Amino acid sequence: MALVAAVRPVVLTPRRFRLRHLLVIAVSALAIRWGVPRARAAWKIHDTATLFADYGLCMAGPTGATLLRDQPAEFWKTVRRRLVAAGADDKLFAKCTQLAEQLSGAARVGELHQARAGEFAEWGFAGASLQLVDLARDLPDLTSLSDGAWPFLRKGVVELIKPSLGAKAAIHPVGSARPGRLAGLNLHGSLFRARRVTDKGWFVVASDGQSARAVRSRDKGRNWTPTSAWQTALQGTHNRCLADGGERSFGLEPHRNGQGMSLNYYDQDTRTGQSSLGDANSRAVSLGCDESAAVVVTQSDKGQLGLWLCANDSTCRAMPVPPLLAGLKPDGIDAARLQGATVIAVTQGPLVRVVSTRDDGRVYMPFTVALDHLENLILPRETLRPAQLLAIGGTLILYQESQSATTSGVAVSSSDLGASWRTFADSASK
Repeated sequence: MALVAAVRPVVLTPRRFRLRHLLVIAVSALAIRWGVPRARAAWKIHDTATLFADYGLCMAGPTGATLLRDQPAEFWKTVRRRLVAAGADDKLFAKCTQLAEQLSGAARVGELHQARAGEFAEWGFAGASLQLVDLARDLPDLTSLSDGAWPFLRKGVVELIKPSLGAKAAIHPVGSARPGRLAGLNLHGSLFRARRVTDKGWFVVASDGQSARAVRSRDKGRNWTPTSAWQTALQGTHNRCLADGGERSFGLEPHRNGQGMSLNYYDQDTRTGQSSLGDANSRAVSLGCDESAAVVVTQSDKGQLGLWLCANDSTCRAMPVPPLLAGLKPDGIDAARLQGATVIAVTQGPLVRVVSTRDDGRVYMPFTVALDHLENLILPRETLRPAQLLAIGGTLILYQESQSATTSGVAVSSSDLGASWRTFADSASK
């Protein structure tokens, strides 16, 4: 009888869930939770770095991307240079609005970039509510973003800050001239300035209507020393505006009926005419002249400024006030005449701006920043008096006198009627 082996059914038992399996799942979950945000950050930082570079070009010109990447302080200094050279009503950063909003993720930041230049405190209006730091406050911190992108971002974030191919750059701003030292030229408080150029040097007689003081330079204006205001060579210069020793001069005195002032015209020592200007509520703050005409700056009791052009032996007429002075409360204002052009210097805090007209006020040239003491600090600006203009020897000197009698002042000069400025020593030596 054959034996038939009994076949037992195979029973499959489930494997036990081991701890190592749980560990693998946990590690995978942590890796996903840790890695996905970093991968996203690596992706985002590439786009953000490009926007960052484009923003630098838009705000500061061709060097903006590099400066924003490597020298942020120098970047904002360049932006300020653009700001102070712009007109008060210019929306200088409006073209950068979209970039600013994309970088910050806030529409409010874009609105700040729509502000006019005069709304920034750096421009010079008293009570301005905005500052450039308000624009920088919401920019992303690329260093923090790059730290959050490791190890997916192996290159440093600095290498990623490169502008896109279609990025547009603002015009590169030109800095103001570095002033040179100038000693002995005391002009502060003098309404009348007579200039004479002789073979013995340059002479300036400055007077306030009562006393007079005279200085002379033997090196074309770089250094000045006191001299006698009563010498024969300076006869007829007291209380007069006189250009380089010409025959024609101008004087100013209160009008006899108390209604404003009278400008007197002289040919040598003989008065040849007189004209009224201003009103009872105004006073003269500056008088400049060349051989053809005088220009007088007046200021009312309420601070309103007026300009008067007085051609030889003609009636004084009001000139249009340059747009630069609209709404501005200057720390000081001075005027000069040279070769038929009128040049006006306005001191406002650390800035001295200059505006000029070559057609007696019908058209004013765009103003230039002649001095910027935050950019070119030689002496603390608090120790300097408001800027004065002196046209002598074919050179226009802009001078800020020190409040200390023992400290020299600073000066720049122009050879193109105030359109551009350079260190005075460099100009005078050529």
